[in-house]
Amino acid sequence: MTVDARGRAEPGEAAPRRPRRLDAARNYDALVAAAREEFQENGTGAPLKAVARRAGVGIATLYRNFPTRTALLEAVYADDVADTVDALCRTAGTAQSAGTDAEQAWRTLADWLDRFTRTVAEDAALREVFSPEALCLSPCREALSEAVTELLAHAGTALPARRGAEAEVFLRAVVSLVVSPFLTGGQREHALSLLLDGLRHRGEPDRGAGLPPTEERHERTERT
Repeated sequence: MTVDARGRAEPGEAAPRRPRRLDAARNYDALVAAAREEFQENGTGAPLKAVARRAGVGIATLYRNFPTRTALLEAVYADDVADTVDALCRTAGTAQSAGTDAEQAWRTLADWLDRFTRTVAEDAALREVFSPEALCLSPCREALSEAVTELLAHAGTALPARRGAEAEVFLRAVVSLVVSPFLTGGQREHALSLLLDGLRHRGEPDRGAGLPPTEERHERTERT
């Protein structure tokens, strides 16, 4: 699966395009480079005036090229995010072919979720995929939702008819837990385990909830 984060934006909401005029293109490139450096040093919430100052242009020039912060984030990170999402989707596809045993399928899902959460925690750009305003990145969000839908189905989870939409809600819940400032590391792991346990309980009601790793993680949570 290859994700094209730029070529499939919503109609009327396409990502900013690099200008053709030489001086305008130079300003555009300077702003993207400056934003990448500024965001790396000070986070994606860094003042846009600081980005413009680093690029050597006025704030009006920045807004002429990038009307919103999200538009600038998309220009800076869209290609990187697409590569990251491609890797996650390939991992999900490979994991599904590893085996059909029910217990193994759940461990596969848990392992993929662990990789996804670690990537989200380390990659601010990936978190932007789940911003409602980041329409340009919606293909990435759709690809991840499709991948996790297949993983959940492989694990035997009973999803409703709009299972793709439910998978997206699931991923948004995971991202919210990962970035929550109200949870410690151990509490975050325990909350994610509970989320998975709830899905497993619905998929296998006769067995009851409870992934094997949950109790181990709960013990770590109590020690945190």
